[in-house]
Amino acid sequence: MEFSLWIRSLILLSLTSAALSATPRKPVDVPFGRNYVPTWAFDHIKYFNEGSEIELLLDKYTGTGFQSKGSYLFGHFSMNIKMVPGDSAGTVTAFYLSSQNADHDEIDFEFLGNRTGQPYILQTNVFTGGQGNREQRILLWFDPTKAYHRYSVLWNMYQIVFFVDNIPIWGVQKQQEVRSEISI
Repeated sequence: MEFSLWIRSLILLSLTSAALSATPRKPVDVPFGRNYVPTWAFDHIKYFNEGSEIELLLDKYTGTGFQSKGSYLFGHFSMNIKMVPGDSAGTVTAFYLSSQNADHDEIDFEFLGNRTGQPYILQTNVFTGGQGNREQRILLWFDPTKAYHRYSVLWNMYQIVFFVDNIPIWGVQKQQEVRSEISI
């Protein structure tokens, strides 16, 4: 057991080192309408700063969603997210990359709803060829309802690394090259 934990730590350390050297120097903010399109509940999206920022609204009837207009083979993708405070049990907020092919490849950030006073749980997962079982649940070191935090995925042909505020929290090295194009 201790040896397994040591190996995991060593792997995470090597992923962290590689990921930090691959982090872009400066994120590029892209206007929402240029690269994204709402997928449902268009009236639940508020636009700010001439469309460069959006707010997704959730009420007792529906939430909303959007997806990228294009597909990507690899990349570094980030989203600034502030979670809803209070009782959000039964609500899942997700930021994920997903393929449109039959094999189903997916890279997920999921915030599992919580009861008032309980911490939010961040769950990450990687599906390749329709196979998942790589879920990792993480208790964040801050309250994600108090301020916006940056959640990022670095995805290249060698690894997938998840970041919170530019801190690597988990990663996987690819066993096989997945060449599916993925949409956000």
